[in-house]
Order: sequence, then structure tokens, then C-alpha cells
Amino acid sequence: MILNEDKLNSQLNFVLNKIPFAVLMESHERRLQFVNQNFCQLFHIPLSPEQLIGFDCKLAATQSAPMFSNPTQFLERIDEILTAEEFVSHELVELADGRSFLRDYLPIINEGVHDGHVWIYYDYTEARTMEYHILHLKKFYEQILNHIPADIAVFNKKHQYIFINQTAIGDESLREWLINKDDYDFVKYRGKDSTFAEERREAFNQAISTKKVYEFLEEGINREGAQRFNLRRFQPIFQENGELEFVVGYGIDVTSLKKTEEYARQKDIIFAKVADLLDVVVIVIDHNFQVVFVNAAYESFFGIPTSQIIGKEIEAIAIDDTSIIRKDIAMYQQTNYAHHTAKVYQVKDKYGMTKYFSYSFTPYVQGKAGNVNYAVFLSDVSDQYYAVAELQKIIDKERRLNELKSGFVNIVSHEMRTPMSVIQSSAEILEMLNDAEKISKPQLQLHLSRIINEVKGMESLMKELLLVSKIEGGKMVFKPSPQNMSEFIEQVISANFLPYEDGRQIVLLFKGNEHPVYFDRLMMTHILKNLIENAFKYSSNKKSPIVRLRYHKTGVSILIKDFGIGIPEKDIPNLFKAFARASNVEGIKGTGLGLLVVKYFVDFHKASIHFRSKQNQGTSVLLELKNHDT
Repeated sequence: MILNEDKLNSQLNFVLNKIPFAVLMESHERRLQFVNQNFCQLFHIPLSPEQLIGFDCKLAATQSAPMFSNPTQFLERIDEILTAEEFVSHELVELADGRSFLRDYLPIINEGVHDGHVWIYYDYTEARTMEYHILHLKKFYEQILNHIPADIAVFNKKHQYIFINQTAIGDESLREWLINKDDYDFVKYRGKDSTFAEERREAFNQAISTKKVYEFLEEGINREGAQRFNLRRFQPIFQENGELEFVVGYGIDVTSLKKTEEYARQKDIIFAKVADLLDVVVIVIDHNFQVVFVNAAYESFFGIPTSQIIGKEIEAIAIDDTSIIRKDIAMYQQTNYAHHTAKVYQVKDKYGMTKYFSYSFTPYVQGKAGNVNYAVFLSDVSDQYYAVAELQKIIDKERRLNELKSGFVNIVSHEMRTPMSVIQSSAEILEMLNDAEKISKPQLQLHLSRIINEVKGMESLMKELLLVSKIEGGKMVFKPSPQNMSEFIEQVISANFLPYEDGRQIVLLFKGNEHPVYFDRLMMTHILKNLIENAFKYSSNKKSPIVRLRYHKTGVSILIKDFGIGIPEKDIPNLFKAFARASNVEGIKGTGLGLLVVKYFVDFHKASIHFRSKQNQGTSVLLELKNHDT
């Protein structure tokens, strides 16, 4: 069947308007013959593509040159490209507004004669920004890979090593030697049988040919002569153009699993979790907002037969909110402008797994009747979404570490200067009195007490800093168990606050039906000691603080209330930040780390903590723990 020229042009225009980059086609005399909507959007052109046909492209380039960071260079480069009339790929172009584009140029050659020019632009701004981030994080990620308890290696297209982590090969010199070599080189170096290198090469080629994760069980003998099994995988990574970029290989020692029935169950789970890459879901909607077509990817992903939504309105689509699609289509029907709202949908696939899809749509004319249909595209961006979320966690942790570093410098330069001065002055006074043989026992006791107190303060600061470091380093182990909370609180108070150093005693109240509570004794001791210590410390010369334990069906709540100086309202949001202290605590010793550790330990318990305070009236702290069996 031969397509007529009008229909062929219509289909070509649809394809060019559909592709996600800006396209401009001009004649050899530089008269504009075609431009797609993405081009107009990218360069903020207020005219439709149809209105631009026939424009003088040379004049347009001169007028738009100020949009670029170097207008003269922009124009000169265009002349160079047109003079050479040779293919240009991914040339970087920078705009004055800070954006970055990649540009392609394709000469149109008809029977050996240059008949026109095609320009293609890609928005490269976000990708270029990410390149800088990737360079800074490269070393960080390599450190992570080196500490993962699994063999991890990255291979080039020729199955040569380009990265090996420390778990796979602990000998650094051997790791360096193996870069740009393959397993055949390795077995030759070690004097081993080449069978396992051949098996790995076959698995490597299988992963590439199928473009899927290839998993295989590798059997061998460990250094002690015992049989060993490794579950190995090859994951091919492809570029957007389909070209192989590299292959990730990783292995897990499954020897113990292999020898038990549990291994078989675990293997089934592993295979069940290996998901195929999904194609873009395409849904075509007519001008009456009815679904007229969905592709196979829809049924594959959602597990819903296409027959169940064809002919129905768009609300039948398996996403929660289709109002955005309706709104964008309605706006196009009114303005003839294909602007679509940025939207990421959170959906459940047929396995009940949460996925994230970005949405876009393209209007196109269907058939000779001129009816406008709308192609809605749902692209799986789950990997990008989770990668951004993970990156944000890393950035947040880095920010917290930077805050800790800055705060530590401040503590060293300010908080530790005073105790060091006190210790030095007391020591010098003792030395002078001793030299003059005028020292008395009360004087000796006074200055020794000052030195001991300041050393204890410095020791307390160091302990809190080390505790924060241990928590941030992931070395804190959470060990909850069912315990009697009433007896526990009484023990903490008896051991530390009976009475407090100024003679006051805590008022302890119990309410509700007692039942076991799951908590970590070490962490809960730190939480209660810190909160009760604060209640006493910031209520000097006031009546004793109150601790009230109340049992609920769903857990317990612990209220610690004092009648002291209170916390300024503006300072409450910063209570759990490192080295942050309220603005009204001048003269009262503290490090600004206590509540940070408290918050860490509260989060370990999946509990909640709330502050309610008023200056010069006191502070109430409510700690709520839910019933947990783990």
C-alpha cells in the first residue's frame, strides 16, 4: 500500500511534533520550511509553528543572537556550519539566561545537491548541572561501593574490568592490575582453569543480547578447600540511543542457602523481584475525552485488559487524578496551544508495587476529517524519582555533618576556652601558693574542685560528641525489649536525681493500667536523664519538676514539666539542631547536643516528642511511645 503525499506529510509532522526535542528545517536559501512546537517553547517564540513558515532564518538568527551568552560567536558558528555543510552532533550552546542546549546539524542532500538544513536543539541545563554533582559525588559513591558486603565490578563493552570493589578483591595492587583486563587474564595470572572465565563470558554475552539482568550460580572451591556457591548477576546498562554503556556485575555468597531448603525459597523471591523495563504507556483520547486507543504497555503494567477502557471516558484510566489531563486538553481546545502541566503520578502496578510516571500529551489531527486526538504519554520515572530521593538523603546527611563540624569548631573556640582558662588559672594559683608555702587545705580543696568540675564538663562534651559521631556513622544498635516503664523511670530518678544537687526532688505520678512497654534501656536512660536534667537546670530556685507516666491502650506517654525560664517561641523550631541553644540561657552551661541525641533516640523508637513552653512560666515535654513488638 502506497501512502499519498499529504498523508505521509501529516504523519511526518506528527512524528516531528511528538519527539521530545526542538526541530527546525530551512531551505538552502535559509527560508523556514518546518518548525515544531517544542522549538517555539524552548526559545519562547510567541507564534505557532504554522505562522513561522517562510521566515528568513538568517534574519531570525541575527535577531535572536542576544539570547545567547556570546551573540557574535553564535552567528559566526552558524556561518561556519553552513559553509562546511557537514554533520554536527551534540555541540554545546550557552544562553544568556543560564540555560545550556545541545545542538545537532544535518545537511539535507538530494541527489548529491545540498537542498536544505535541519537544526535540532536539546535542553541540556539540568543534565549539565547534574554532571557537576556527579563529579563531586563520584568519590563518595566509590567509598560506598567499597564497603558493600558483596562482590561488585563494572565492565566495559569488551568485558574488561573498569571498577572492582574491595569486597571482590582485597589486594589493592591486584585490583589496579586487573583494570582494563578480563577474566582470562586473571585465570592466567593465577594459574587456574579457564572454565570459569568462559562461563562468565557466556553469561556476559547473554545479558547483553537479551538486554536484561542475567543471573547464574557459580560453583567453586574456597581457600579452605570447601565448596562455595556465588549467585552472580550481570546487569547491562544502555544509553538512550540503545548503545551499550557498561555492564554491572555483582555476586553474593549463597553457599549456606544452597545447602538448605531456605535457599530455594530465597531464589524464587529474587527472581520474582527482577522486573522488566517497561515501555512508555500511550493512551489516545478523542475530542470528547473518550479513550480510543491504549498500547500493550498499559495492559502489561496495570494488568487491565485494553477492552475495559476503550470507548470509556478518561476516568477509566488506572490513575487517581485525571483532572489535570482534562484541564490541559480543554485549554488546548480553547487556545490551540499545547501546554501541558508538569505532573508525576504515583500508581500501583499489577503486582501492587508503587511506581512513578511522568505525564505529557501531544495533540494531533486524525485523518482527513481533521478531528483532533490527544496522545497521552506516561513514562516510567521510578528510577529517577528514587535516585533523587536517595541523593536528597545523602545531601541532608552531608548538611548535618557540616553543621556538626561548624558547631564543633565553635565549641572548641568558645565553650572549651573558658574551662581551660579556669583550669589554668587554678593551677597557677595553686603553684603560687605552694611556692610561697601559704597554701591551706580549704584553698587546695577549692581550686582542685574547680579543676575537677571543669574537666568533668569537658569530658561530658566529648562523650556527647562521640555519641553523635557514633549515631551518624550508623554504629548505634537499637535493642528494644518489653519492660516495666514505671520501675524503669523510678530507677533513673533514684540513680540520678534523688535528690537533685540543689536539694529538690522530682514529683513522680502514674496513671492508667500498667502494661509492658518495648524500649531500649540505654537509649531511654539517655532520653529521660537529659529531659529531667534540663527541667531541673532551667528552673533553678523554682518548685520541683513533675514527671507523669500515663498508660494508654496504644502505648504510653511521659510528661516532664518544669516551672522555670521557659523557651522563647522563636527558638523552639531549632531545639533539635546541633549546637543550637535557646537565646535566654546565658550563664547556664550546656553544649547544644543533648536534645539532638534525644531526637535521634526518639526516632529509633519510632516515637514522638513535643515541646510546649512559655517564657518565665516553664516548659512541658511530652514523649509518646506506641506499643511495638520489635
